[in-house]
Amino acid sequence: MAEKMIELEVKVTLEEMKRIGEYCREKGVNFSDWMRQLALREIEHNKQEKKEAEKPA
Repeated sequence: MAEKMIELEVKVTLEEMKRIGEYCREKGVNFSDWMRQLALREIEHNKQEKKEAEKPA
């Protein structure tokens, strides 16, 4: 069974939204999917950095 999606508000300036919209159109990506992928990638990156920092020298 697929997880239920929730709505999330993102505050950006009009200029930022224009840039984001242009990028999404050029790349053919869905804004919500793109933001979710970016966030999850950042979380994994930070977890990996933390693991590496905790390794004994």
